[in-house]
Amino acid sequence: MRSTHRKVVNRTKGISMSRHFGQRAVVIGAGIGGLSAAGALSSAFQEVVILERDVLPASIMSRAGVPQDRHPHLLLAGGLQALDSLFPGFAQDLAAAGAVPVNVFKDVQYERPDVGALPRRDCGTSLLCGSRPLIEHTLRRKVTAIANVKVQSQGRVTEIVPAATRPMVKFENDAGVGAAIEADLVVDASGRGAPTLGLLDVLGWERPQETVVGVDISYTTAVLRPGRTSFDWQNLVTLPDPATSATAGLIIPLEGGRWFTSISHHGATNRPGTWEDYLAAARQLKTPAIYNAVYKLLPPGGLRHFVFDASRWRHFERLKRLPRGILPVADSLCRFNPVYGQGMTVAAREAKLLREILDRVAGEADPIEALQAGFMSEVGALLQAPWNMGVNADFAYPTTRGQRPERYEESRQFEAALFRAVVPIRWFSARSRMSCNSSSRST
Repeated sequence: MRSTHRKVVNRTKGISMSRHFGQRAVVIGAGIGGLSAAGALSSAFQEVVILERDVLPASIMSRAGVPQDRHPHLLLAGGLQALDSLFPGFAQDLAAAGAVPVNVFKDVQYERPDVGALPRRDCGTSLLCGSRPLIEHTLRRKVTAIANVKVQSQGRVTEIVPAATRPMVKFENDAGVGAAIEADLVVDASGRGAPTLGLLDVLGWERPQETVVGVDISYTTAVLRPGRTSFDWQNLVTLPDPATSATAGLIIPLEGGRWFTSISHHGATNRPGTWEDYLAAARQLKTPAIYNAVYKLLPPGGLRHFVFDASRWRHFERLKRLPRGILPVADSLCRFNPVYGQGMTVAAREAKLLREILDRVAGEADPIEALQAGFMSEVGALLQAPWNMGVNADFAYPTTRGQRPERYEESRQFEAALFRAVVPIRWFSARSRMSCNSSSRST
């Protein structure tokens, strides 16, 4: 087995692997999931084409298809490591672009209403904090530098046409002019999985079962310039206590010497409409640290709001069959509650898994079928731990809807015991390494 693996690894160097997989892979979506997957596929196909409905900005700025990118995003340690392995130098480029290095346990002040500030120490786990546009822009530059990767912006996919060997992807531009492209492999990183679901409907095949956990979480965000304000932390996280309060708060550093500050709430609530409302909400937090840090500041861009109704796992991995050459990834598979910062990291880890399976199946008689089967058989295990971490926390709130995961009570009791002992280091470390965006509305 080891000898075979060494031969496969040698085949993956240069363009030689492309002869084993095919002429073209098409990736639907140029978010973190699509970009990561395109990079993973680039050595296995003669050409990789990314179709993205948005106009992709040349500079670091928000785009219409990612309404939540004006709110905090975290690329957790596992995601940073995955992207750095797929794109050597990614972490260095992200830091050079302005991302702020943060030691997770030394530089981050966690607070709980029941125990106050949690102890800090240096445990060797670091992150790079920056805006979603910064992270995506840095990754897009790495991907577009690959010679055989092409990005087609303003390419709205309308359908995937089934075929016995090579599916066809139809798309159109903003003017309604249509085109089509054949592919040996189609990766659906569209976010909602609509192209793959539509294809299943056309074929009359079963749609995947879904696990849905309703959270109805809203958060309000402002960008601040703290100036010369000095604190002994880089990040500040005020955790909620579901027994007494469903409200949490966050301050996270951004490129350009700025802060994101956000207040989130589980369940229906009146969101802050003005900065004065925001300060009032911050003052109602059980601990005063966020209010004390921001009350003298004024957000130059006003407030932004985001609403997320439900986490959703589409269990494509349980289907008895998928159309040949179709592979849903990232949010098309599973959309996580964004407050836990898992989405980008899981997408990056899926791309790393995709690359590992490419290496493994390069010598198969039908590598496309082997790749599809291998990925779908393993991605469920990758998703399970971050999914459980998020929904276990969500079900602590009485307003959460859906089916609780197995061993939920045992898991909650274990986490409660850790906090009662005020020894949260291992718990947070596991969240950062392991995994560390249902429909949404934004204004």
